Amino acid sequence: MKNIKRRSMAFAAALALTICSLAFAAPKGSSKYFRVAGRVMEINKKARTLLVADHSSEKLYLITVPEGVTLKITFGKFMQMAEPYFEDVEKNNRVQIRCKQTGEEHLARLDDGRIAVKLIATR
Repeated sequence: MKNIKRRSMAFAAALALTICSLAFAAPKGSSKYFRVAGRVMEINKKARTLLVADHSSEKLYLITVPEGVTLKITFGKFMQMAEPYFEDVEKNNRVQIRCKQTGEEHLARLDDGRIAVKLIATR
């Protein structure tokens, strides 16, 4: 009788632990904003765009930076600045930019044939 009670308590504890872990692993509500962290591959000052290679994946992002939007330079010449702007970014800097996610992914084909996700920087 003791063994049955002990086994049922262990089973109940394992079941509760499994359910809790599934609740924490469930996808959270989708946010329309997210952060892109990566290395700047190209800068187009005329169109105010940055081509950023994502640090954690193989994606390329073509980010349009409107006037007055700040970003964070995590590695580069101006990484000590409190609020760097688009003009302070240089090629090969590592940056973090808060971007607006749209409902569908807009893709842009670059001159060399690569495909980049098109985003808009926000602040």
